[in-house]
Amino acid sequence: MSPHSAQHVEYRFDGGPNILGGNRGKPVIERTWMRMADRRPLDEVGLCYLLDALYPPAWTASSTPAPMTTVDLRIDILTDPTPETAPEGWAFFEFRMLDLGLGWTVDEATAWGADGTPLAIARQRRKLLPQRTA
Repeated sequence: MSPHSAQHVEYRFDGGPNILGGNRGKPVIERTWMRMADRRPLDEVGLCYLLDALYPPAWTASSTPAPMTTVDLRIDILTDPTPETAPEGWAFFEFRMLDLGLGWTVDEATAWGADGTPLAIARQRRKLLPQRTA
């Protein structure tokens, strides 16, 4: 259930992963330390990649998640990552579902350096895809 891009990422979940209903009845939030699997220093391109390298937060609220596709992804880099803020390429990410309704979901992601420096924020809008019945 993870995106194909996840093969390029190393994860260290905080209390998760919660995919397939692990957050049912709780806030729809997933927190994880992440870095590129090749362990390169984190740069702006890698940071953008990581902000989209996790399954949709809505998939943690249900054991039968709806298929969806990204319609809009916006990223604001707040601070350039450095070896001091992202040692060995690690940064901390929080992915949060802000809204789910009328066939859409809106998610927010925040990345912080190891020292607590805010690195970037992202907002992603996804369209839930119609499901075919047999």
